[in-house]
Amino acid sequence: MIVSLVQYAPLWEDVAGNLSRLSSMMQALVGKTDLIVLPEMFPTGFSTNIDHICSEKNISEVLQWMRKQATSTGAMIAGSVAIKENGHFYNRFYLISPDGDTGHYDKNYLFIMSDEPKYFTAGKEKKEFEWRGWKIRPILCYDLRFPELCRNSRTSPYDLLLCAASWPAVRSDVWLTLLKARAIENLCYAVGVNRVGEDGNGLLHKGDSIVYGPKGEIIAQVAENEETIATIELSLPEIKAFRKKFPVLENIN
Repeated sequence: MIVSLVQYAPLWEDVAGNLSRLSSMMQALVGKTDLIVLPEMFPTGFSTNIDHICSEKNISEVLQWMRKQATSTGAMIAGSVAIKENGHFYNRFYLISPDGDTGHYDKNYLFIMSDEPKYFTAGKEKKEFEWRGWKIRPILCYDLRFPELCRNSRTSPYDLLLCAASWPAVRSDVWLTLLKARAIENLCYAVGVNRVGEDGNGLLHKGDSIVYGPKGEIIAQVAENEETIATIELSLPEIKAFRKKFPVLENIN
């Protein structure tokens, strides 16, 4: 599978501006990738101004854009959006394929050191999605700290842990360490996509978007503090061969 990591600095709460910028950035990916991953709350930045960012107009515009991009690039688009549903607000990770199939995962662990739990409702389910022969487990930012949420299966293991984030630069070492650990303990690829730049709350982010392999090896790493797209090819046969050679998952209850 060819995976593209989109590392950029979202304009604060500017849906139209961000979608326009991303459309330009992603033109080079048409027909050249299988999966495009965007940072957490990519259309707005990590904001809790829910009445504004979760307007019906904004949500409709974002989902329409994601479907259009999936169709035009021929790739699955994965990105987190703040949405309102049945009177509740969710930090929702959408995965949309070129044929319009739409799946989602709602962030399970809300960041208690911020206002996120005050405004958003936590999801209660793990989710997995299949795409072009791969099993994908999506998570969002703070979820990464909870290994039980990422725990793989002995009988039907996932292949790719996908983490979209808005992870501050002050804790970048933690970000890299946890991603590496999740890849090792689950014998999977771990893809982490993080934003760069200063957000509307004054927090700095330097990106550190990265891909780890099941041995903890770095497969690809995006330059710090740069708005760019990194594209890498991952091998499913290689990861399955390693699991046979080093069958750690067989010990999972």
